[in-house]
Amino acid sequence: MKSKTKIGLILSFRLDYCRKILHGVRRYAETQSDWHFTHAEPEIAAVRALRRDPPEGLIAFIHTAELARELRRFRLPVVNVCGVLPRLPFPRVGICNEMVGKLAAEHFLDRGLRQFGFVSHPKHGYSAPRRQGFEDAVAAAGCACFRYAGRDALDLNQIGDLWSINARLEAWLASLPKPIGIFAGNDIYGVRVLEACRRAGMRVPDDVAVIGVDNDDLLCGLAHPALSSVSVPLERKGEIAADLLRRLLANAPVPARPILVEPTAVVARQSSDVLALQDRDVADAVAFIRASSHLPLRVDDVVREVAASRRGLERRFRRALRRGIAAEIGRAHLDRARQFLIASDRSMAEIAQLSGFSGNVQFSVNFRREMGCSPSEFRDRHRNRSPDAI
Repeated sequence: MKSKTKIGLILSFRLDYCRKILHGVRRYAETQSDWHFTHAEPEIAAVRALRRDPPEGLIAFIHTAELARELRRFRLPVVNVCGVLPRLPFPRVGICNEMVGKLAAEHFLDRGLRQFGFVSHPKHGYSAPRRQGFEDAVAAAGCACFRYAGRDALDLNQIGDLWSINARLEAWLASLPKPIGIFAGNDIYGVRVLEACRRAGMRVPDDVAVIGVDNDDLLCGLAHPALSSVSVPLERKGEIAADLLRRLLANAPVPARPILVEPTAVVARQSSDVLALQDRDVADAVAFIRASSHLPLRVDDVVREVAASRRGLERRFRRALRRGIAAEIGRAHLDRARQFLIASDRSMAEIAQLSGFSGNVQFSVNFRREMGCSPSEFRDRHRNRSPDAI
């Protein structure tokens, strides 16, 4: 009988981020009949206990230097799935953080915002590239970005102080021009920004619109108002980490660079549901387009809805949003289709019909032109659900 391969999982069941990765690891393990698991929380004492009966390889959420030193003592293949300390001497599966920041910026810019801020942990490795991607995108639109200079040292395993008072953050938010879009480096910081706004009497999203990262459904839903978030395919990340560990166990060479997974999209909730457009006709037109994205809209439909001249509305659209009416319609259809691809098992024909396309062919052609891949390839690349979640 073939012997079993014991895989150590150093991930916290308390974090949705880790649980989604674990779902991906589990799914990959279904293809490996000889794998079985042992688990420890990503804490020194728990990891040391594994040394009495060590696994053959580890997938780990390495968020402190102390934990990294302890794991090196195992002298086993280790795959890191945490971006807090990106320069550790372990192969890593991470997120393309610059693209995370770009998606957040585009979401705010699409809503007409022209003033921006960034909040995150100053020493977490993912923060700088997320901020850079965000700042580059808003700078390309002729806008600047304020940075929160706080020194918060939030332990990712200690979620209990999310709703605690943070006078420095409140004062910083109050000092900013309004309306403003605040990009938080993760959902934890997004919730803290929302709480600081509530305590300081700032309206969300009218005064301050907020986006987090990771799309923790429970955390985002408990926030008030519900928190918009950049979704990243963490289950896919878990599958990739498991496959990398399998290859390392077979003596494959260690990758020279981290393997990066692209973010999926912004999951829009109430915290960013704002249209900060000074031109009332353009704002009404955009609201109509987004509310009607399930219909096969034409430019004439929009012009008729707002009772404006087509030529004049087109010119004002480009001045406000840097694109025309037809392009806005196309973006609304694609946004709706992407949400269906990520969060449902509907067929391509159904998604095309529900997203305002005239048919599956138009859907596929437009999707590939804008996204650089087919709808099926996008779904395979960005699915982020557990099979049990349907």
